[in-house]
Amino acid sequence: MKLESIMKKSFVVNIFLVIVKILTGLFFNSVALIADGIHSISDLLSDVFVILGIRHSLKPADDEHPFGHGKFEYVLSLMLGVFILIIAYGLGKEVLNNYNEPVVIPGIVSLIVVIFVMVIKLFLARYLIKKGKEEDSQIIKASGRESLTDVFSSIVVFVGILAVLIGEKFGIAILLKGDKIASVIIALFIINIGIRIIYEAITALQGKAVNPKICQKYKEIINNVEGVIDVDNIDMITYGPYYQTLVEIQVDGNISVKEGHDIADKVSEILNNDEKICHIVVHVNPGE
Repeated sequence: MKLESIMKKSFVVNIFLVIVKILTGLFFNSVALIADGIHSISDLLSDVFVILGIRHSLKPADDEHPFGHGKFEYVLSLMLGVFILIIAYGLGKEVLNNYNEPVVIPGIVSLIVVIFVMVIKLFLARYLIKKGKEEDSQIIKASGRESLTDVFSSIVVFVGILAVLIGEKFGIAILLKGDKIASVIIALFIINIGIRIIYEAITALQGKAVNPKICQKYKEIINNVEGVIDVDNIDMITYGPYYQTLVEIQVDGNISVKEGHDIADKVSEILNNDEKICHIVVHVNPGE
């Protein structure tokens, strides 16, 4: 359950950030900071979906799902993407409807909070991306990239609040709209996230090839199996947190069918011992 543990840490951090952003926005009159807090709710929901997806996708194969439940996380990602678009639409609509309402000047404390939030979110994004690469988990890497966009949206909030404060001090009317303009930009950020999540989920559902470097690692493992002359071909497809593996091995063409079958069994056994692999097909080719 290592992947779930990683996402639980992200979940705790995002709960903290949602509370800090929304309460600061309410107490110090920053519409953009409240909007950014809503943006962080999308991160929070993403963590929930990822945790649920990981739990379900790790369920063992059964009669109805002989290849396991790995693709369930992609279905949840698709649902998450749609939900995020709905959030973005509601946020953007609310800000635009109230665009001409009297401007409320945010407190300078809002700027300090935004900087604090940016630093924490940057560390979280780097942590998730690093762990996603280490575990070769597409959904954790995607969650990390989503967290990184939160850093950019916080920069937009900072600029928006700063513009309002400068506009109020020097009487520049256009700058007084900075907080609301920042909120609209954040809504666009959220839309971008939702579209990317939907696209990646659809791509993964169609069957996405595993990184060639990872395939090469398994190819070297197979080549070390006694009786294997070479690996003629290896195809690996992501299946949620698992890999489906189709291997063609070359063996001595003069050995018996049973001996060739025994070598293929050894390859299957070694690959089956890897927790990342859920389904294996080994084809034997006779060498010259």
